[in-house]
Amino acid sequence: RCIYLNDLISVIVPVYNVEKYLRQCLTSLVNQTYKNIEVVMVDDGSKDSSGLICDEYATNYQNFSVVHKKNAGLGMARNTGLDYIKGKYVFFLDSDDYIDNDFIEVLYKNLLKSKVDMCKGGFKKFTDSDKVIFERKFENKIYYGNKAKTDLLPRMIGSSPFAHDSIDMGATCTLYNTDIIKKHGVKFHSEREFISEDLVFNIDYMQYADGACTVSEAGYYYRVNLKSLTTSYRPDRFEACKYLYLEMQKKLTNLGYGEDTLLRLDRAFFVYLRMCIRQEKVSASKEKKDKLISNIEKICQDQVVIDVINNYPTKYLGVSQRLFLKLIKDKHSKILYMLAKSEKL
Repeated sequence: RCIYLNDLISVIVPVYNVEKYLRQCLTSLVNQTYKNIEVVMVDDGSKDSSGLICDEYATNYQNFSVVHKKNAGLGMARNTGLDYIKGKYVFFLDSDDYIDNDFIEVLYKNLLKSKVDMCKGGFKKFTDSDKVIFERKFENKIYYGNKAKTDLLPRMIGSSPFAHDSIDMGATCTLYNTDIIKKHGVKFHSEREFISEDLVFNIDYMQYADGACTVSEAGYYYRVNLKSLTTSYRPDRFEACKYLYLEMQKKLTNLGYGEDTLLRLDRAFFVYLRMCIRQEKVSASKEKKDKLISNIEKICQDQVVIDVINNYPTKYLGVSQRLFLKLIKDKHSKILYMLAKSEKL
C-alpha cells in the first residue's frame, strides 16, 4: 500500500480570450476531490473579460491566484506559471478545457503508488454542444526507472512502423514532479518557434524522470472547435512542421536514441504532412486553386519529404497511409488537392 502524503499540487492555467469557457474550466478545479491544490491562472494579455473572471476566482478562492502579463503565447504563459508555483507536483490545464472532479486525485494516487515522477491519463474530445466525439484511454502501466526514457518516450513521439502504439505527447492530462522541472531548468519553447512545444518539453523532462506511469482513466475534457479545425489556415505550417522534425531528429540522435525512435518520428512527420496538405483548400485558405496546387507541389518536391518517404518501411503501413505517401512520392499534387477539397484526406 502507498502512503497517502497530501502533497501540495499546483495547477497552471494559461488564459487567453476564453471568457465563454473559463468558468467551466476553473469550477472543475474548485470541485476537485483532492483539496491540497493551488491554482495559478496566467492571463496572457486577454482582450475580453477573461482577466476579470480570473480576478473573481482569485478573490473568491484562497488557493487561486492570477498573474496578468503581456501576450506571448501558450508555452510562455506556462513558463510564467512555473515561476510562481509552490507545489511538489504540477498539472497543466488549458483554459477552454476542464477535468473530472477526481482526476487530479487519480493521477496523484497512481503516481505515489507506482513511485514514479510522472503520471499520464487519457482524455475525451468534446464539442461546444458537449458531445464527446473521441475518447483516448491508455493501459494501466508502470515504466520503472530508465524505462520512462527508453520505452515510454519513444511511444510519445509516434507509433512504430509495425503498430498503432503511440501515446499522446500533450503536456495536459499529466502530473509532473516540479523538482525535476526546476532543478534541470525544463521549460516550454514558444509555439511560435516549435509547432509542438509539448513534445520538446516532454523529451527534456523525461531525460531526468525516475519512472512514469499511464492510467486508464480519461478524465480530461479537451474542447474541439470543429469550425476552426476546418477553417484555420497557417501559410507556414509545412515549414514549421519540417523545422520541428529536423530539430527533433537532431535532438533525439544527440540523446542516443536509435533507429526505432527515429522511425517513430518519421511516422509522426507523415501525420503532420497530412495536416499540411489537408489545409490547402479554398474554404480554409481563401487562396486560388492554382496557388493551392502549387503549395502541395512544393511539399511533394521537398527533399526532406522525399528522403523520409524513400527511407521508411512503408510496406508495414495501412493501405490509406501507403496510398497517401505514394501520391506524394509520385507528385500527384492535383489528386492530393482534390482529396483535400473533398475532405477525404
